[in-house]
Amino acid sequence: MFSTAKNELRELVRLVAETERYDATLAAKLDIVPTEASRDERHRKEQRKMALLCKYELI
Repeated sequence: MFSTAKNELRELVRLVAETERYDATLAAKLDIVPTEASRDERHRKEQRKMALLCKYELI
């Protein structure tokens, strides 16, 4: 149980970093137009991030 939680919380930290970096890059460089695949991947990461936040009652 503890190892699962530890792995999922590490995944959550990684997802937060990746989505923040993605968003910051798009905000800083307005000439970048994300592809459909990029937007889909960002959405998938956001959904997983929210699922983990809810699972561990962090929101």
